[in-house]
Amino acid sequence: MVESSFFIELRRRKVFQTAAVYIAVAWGATEILVTVAERLFLPAWIPTLVVIAFVVGFPVAMFLAWTFDITSEGIQRTTIESRRGKASVALAAALLIAGTAGLFLLIQPALQSQQAGDKSTMAIPNSLAVLPFVNASQDPADAWLSEGLSDELRDQLGRVAGIRVAARSSSVAARAQDLDALTISERLRVTHLVEGSLRRTGDKLRVSVQLIEGESGLVLWSRNFERGPRELITVQNSIVMMLVQQVIPDFGPVTAEPATLNYTANELMLMARHKMQQVRDSQVVDVEMLQEGIGLYRQASEADPQSALAHSRLADALLYLGDIEAAEAPIFKALTLNPNLSEVQNTLGSFYWVRGLPEAGTAFERAVELNPNNADALANNAYWRWFQKLSVEHVAEYYARALELDPLSLSRYAALGEFYGHAGLLDNMYEVIERMQQNFDTADAYRVTSRLLELAGRIDESVAWALRARDREPDNPDHVSKLAELYTHMGDFETALQLEPEPGIGLLFLMRRYEELIDQAEFMVIERPQDVGLRYLLAFAYNATGQFESAIHILSATGQPDTVLEERIRSASDIEGFFALINALAGAGQVDLAKELAGLWEIEVWEPIPDWWNRAYGACGHAVMEQDDKALELLQRIEDSPRLPWVPVIRDSFCFQRYAETPAYQALIHHVEERQAAKRKQLPSTLAEFDVALDQLPLK
Repeated sequence: MVESSFFIELRRRKVFQTAAVYIAVAWGATEILVTVAERLFLPAWIPTLVVIAFVVGFPVAMFLAWTFDITSEGIQRTTIESRRGKASVALAAALLIAGTAGLFLLIQPALQSQQAGDKSTMAIPNSLAVLPFVNASQDPADAWLSEGLSDELRDQLGRVAGIRVAARSSSVAARAQDLDALTISERLRVTHLVEGSLRRTGDKLRVSVQLIEGESGLVLWSRNFERGPRELITVQNSIVMMLVQQVIPDFGPVTAEPATLNYTANELMLMARHKMQQVRDSQVVDVEMLQEGIGLYRQASEADPQSALAHSRLADALLYLGDIEAAEAPIFKALTLNPNLSEVQNTLGSFYWVRGLPEAGTAFERAVELNPNNADALANNAYWRWFQKLSVEHVAEYYARALELDPLSLSRYAALGEFYGHAGLLDNMYEVIERMQQNFDTADAYRVTSRLLELAGRIDESVAWALRARDREPDNPDHVSKLAELYTHMGDFETALQLEPEPGIGLLFLMRRYEELIDQAEFMVIERPQDVGLRYLLAFAYNATGQFESAIHILSATGQPDTVLEERIRSASDIEGFFALINALAGAGQVDLAKELAGLWEIEVWEPIPDWWNRAYGACGHAVMEQDDKALELLQRIEDSPRLPWVPVIRDSFCFQRYAETPAYQALIHHVEERQAAKRKQLPSTLAEFDVALDQLPLK
């Protein structure tokens, strides 16, 4: 037999022994090299290259073992002794080729995974992160000056074409976590770090700045400036020009200008920015500090009427306050002064967005074109595209680019994960959760994880993560409120009420206690007349209790139906309000008008989005138009939603009452109730697995 002859030849030529020795040596050498590479911080590609070399060398070693033999007389070429030697040689060659190919196939996934991992952490060329400057003054109140300088440097460098600048929130987070240069470089994917300090002594400012190589931590360039306060803008410009020449030596003259060339306006803007950042970083809005920031920006715009950024930042602060009318004049003044600033276009987009105008998309697109490093503009662009039902891939791309620029910002992970969750791209969402958990171990991160798992329908795990957030921050009532909401979604009203003995209107809605909701909301509307979301919820409760005329009245001040028909949608609440109006009109007997509005809106479901919400309101529109086949088909598809549907919308929307006795509708209600019961049954084992319990702290 050829096989017998072949194995005789293998034993005679000591191929088996050679293979065993080769594999042992290769394995040992690789293990040693990996350990040494880790200790000496050698590049990750070196061990990979050695593994490839050993794989390639294996067939060579086997060929040499087959062809030559070591004897007492030296190395001699072996001869074929068996009658079927030639066949043995052919079979050996075939097996050698097949074995080598198989070995490559075996290690290929690991190599690809490592390459993907290396790529995800690879620093982007010509990139830097400006870390918050240290306040070296004796007075802590001077922090606005040092932080403001680093912020302005970051913004000005971000306007230089060819340089990629990490976002502010990630740079601040990296400094707050006290990470070393190499770790910051890896996490932010930048090649350089800029750090410095500012000391104010009397009428003198001493600014020290350093450019650090991220990979080695070595200082590549440093400079000290000692100037008067009025020369801070000049110092800022000099630093920018010098940094650009260091990062891109052949760049040429720097054209990015500072926010203002006026000394007084510059100081006012730095102080205003410091206050606004404190407001944005706080969980509870400090309205008094926000007003102070607005006042400072207004003074800055008066000190330098030609500063587009002074007017733009004033408008942005007013939008944050919610004073849309007051924001109009400064944003259009900024647009007149310089429409080619990304920050101006982004604020313009925000202004259009809160006004519900479609021009928001054009402004956000322009902001990204002017500065591809503007993470806020990228995120706003993604959000706008999402509401316009544009390409899923493009929405995800913009969110992912914002996260890439701002990888230590929890809100970027939350936004991308939220979109993936609603879009039903759950594997992508789980990857976002995993990456987020590698960077954050905080109560806020637990809450985000809880929210994303809720979107995936894993509400038992969502409860477990909300409990972890509560245990990490036991004095934060928001965690308890979120737990009550999750228990309500599962149909466990008893536990929800133990957590929230005096439920707010959100819980009353989910528990379908509409009379109590109406009693609370009617007083709240008086206190918050501009809260359209509150009006929409109150209108739903009116509809559910048959008070259709009251629903029409409370919706009259919200801009419906023009908000939706004129494509001025600002949030999901606007769509909910539109359908509340259609239901109210149909319930009040104005059926023809309800049908007309539903028809004008062009009822369509964004097919890539499997979330129940998308399909429920599409079904409601078809039901109002008496297109029963389409409505019932969409209602059946709600069963495929990863997220648990909101029972009040499914059971108490007036448009669905026509299907109360329909088997398909009854099957949907039964399906939702079964899912709730299954999650309640599964919850105890899930909490035990996560080692959390509801009774670890006194209930609220």
